[in-house]
Amino acid sequence: MADLQKKASQFRITNQENGTTTTSHSTTSYKCEKCQDLGLIFVDNNTARICECAAQRKIERLFKSSEITEEFKKLNFTNFKREGRPQVVQEAFKCAVAYFKSFPNIRSQRRNSIALLGNPGAGKTHLLTAVANNLIKNQIEVLYFPYREGFDEIKDDLETLEQKCERMKSVEVLFIDDLFKRGATDFEVKTMYSVINYRYLNHKPIMVSSEYLEDDLLDVDEALGSRIIEMCRDFLVEIQGDRKLLNYRLAK
Repeated sequence: MADLQKKASQFRITNQENGTTTTSHSTTSYKCEKCQDLGLIFVDNNTARICECAAQRKIERLFKSSEITEEFKKLNFTNFKREGRPQVVQEAFKCAVAYFKSFPNIRSQRRNSIALLGNPGAGKTHLLTAVANNLIKNQIEVLYFPYREGFDEIKDDLETLEQKCERMKSVEVLFIDDLFKRGATDFEVKTMYSVINYRYLNHKPIMVSSEYLEDDLLDVDEALGSRIIEMCRDFLVEIQGDRKLLNYRLAK
């Protein structure tokens, strides 16, 4: 305990030197006054407990590393517009909510993933981002990978490929948005297969939105598509129909 208190004191001094605390009229201001930004509260000389702020700090770190934009952090189930939307959109909403609620029990299983496929503008990205935001708030690590933008960045700097692929493989939950948007090159398919196959073999969840339906995914690459479909089988919705009704940008 004495060693822990010594480290805590050194941590406080370091924070002050780094400017993370401010002093005014001999009073130091902290983000958390309970633990003075240490993450620990010393009950007595022999006892310490983790401060409530530690969980919030972890959540903040997870959001920062998720690569979810500030605008997307605002997306949740509550602000998803359901009123007057087609039945299949209602089903997608229910599927996303059910997946989030089921996640703690299925996360280590083979069928531990979710896919919302089909028409653009139906809210697929909104719903899966709502799932991602809620998972992060429950201290689950999520990485957001927008398919087209992500591969464009990789192609601009191929030296980052290995590092980015390793992160996509290792993260607790991988969210692939708009899979195969504007088609897929051999390079992209091979890269995606490497990532998805690793996650498939190690029972690591994925979340997928795509304008491609199940058969379309299989046509691109059956080995890749069949793995995605198997992983997402229990939480998979195909959204098809009149674009003027399904696409909220076009619906009156």
